[in-house]
Amino acid sequence: MPGSGSKDSRDQVSKALLFIKGFQRMYNNRMVYLGIALIALCGCFGCVQKTGITVIRHAEVSLQDIRTLSILKFGGMHEELVRKALYNKIIEVQNLNNKHDYIRVINIDQNSLEYFDDDINFSPDFEGVHADGVISGRVAATIKDVHDTEKVKIQEGTGEYKEGKNVFGQEAEVEIQRTVIKEVPYVMRQANIIVDFSIVNLKTKQRIFTDKVSEEYKEKFGGENEYRSYLENRMSQLPSQNQTLEELSDKVASRIAAKIFTTEITRVVEFDNGSNKYAMGMGGNKKVKEGIKCAKKGEWEKGIEIWKDVLNTEPENSAAFYNLGIAYEKIGDLENLKIAQKMYKKAVKYGDKEIYLDALYRVKATISDFSIGQQRR
Repeated sequence: MPGSGSKDSRDQVSKALLFIKGFQRMYNNRMVYLGIALIALCGCFGCVQKTGITVIRHAEVSLQDIRTLSILKFGGMHEELVRKALYNKIIEVQNLNNKHDYIRVINIDQNSLEYFDDDINFSPDFEGVHADGVISGRVAATIKDVHDTEKVKIQEGTGEYKEGKNVFGQEAEVEIQRTVIKEVPYVMRQANIIVDFSIVNLKTKQRIFTDKVSEEYKEKFGGENEYRSYLENRMSQLPSQNQTLEELSDKVASRIAAKIFTTEITRVVEFDNGSNKYAMGMGGNKKVKEGIKCAKKGEWEKGIEIWKDVLNTEPENSAAFYNLGIAYEKIGDLENLKIAQKMYKKAVKYGDKEIYLDALYRVKATISDFSIGQQRR
């Protein structure tokens, strides 16, 4: 019958429209998620420009006529992690420096004899160490995990849709979101390592250096981090306690090696394109970004001129001051380091970004190292 045929046709059309509508919803949602992912990736990786700055850090002690240095056992828990890290770091530093006054380092399982108390006891065992000097001390290490939960506000879909705009500003049907509060578990890990160490010249039977270094670790895994846009510090990324202690041991070893050897340190620093701190690396000042492109190509003088031009028209442009600081810091001599310090101070004055303060502290430390080096020469 004609009437029933018309009804079947209408039903087929309705089904087709429902299918298309459902497909559009799925497509729009996928586009939303894709857009969010692209923005997050852009903020984390694609839009941040970096460069390397190499500085000379002078040793705080002269090893005098020591040509062979033995690392003895350190007292305390986890001392083997520190000793192994120190051995590897000294080898690494000397290979990088490629100096003629190479010092051979030996890692031996011999106790440090009262960990170098004031009255150094040169017993036959101690004198049996076949080295010009020894280094050892005591390690104090702690690590603990605090497990807890916290209330986290999250957005979740309701399964209902409305007309709206997706992340690209296009008209689309978007899923209605609602705010819910969940109890989410987290782990707060806290650890520290403190190392008291001494170096003794076995030829002169004198202690030539004593110092203390420490490193701390405090990180939260899980909780609100599970719903952050960046993929960091989620519960699944909680390292083993031994990994955390190895990381701290490596940092402590680096600091000890830097005190007893003149080292070249290359730091990776981040340019500032002028975007605000909420822009995830996007946006920014066009001329400032042009200067960054020049610097990345090695055309530092051109980049400096561009950033100076920016300051002629925008005398409070913190990004231009900061990038100029990087340029002068990269040159590396004392005069230009002092200019870099002035540029970073201006950046801090006109902006509130953490990288400005980090740069100011960094260049102050480098200038201080230069003064130490000049005193020792």
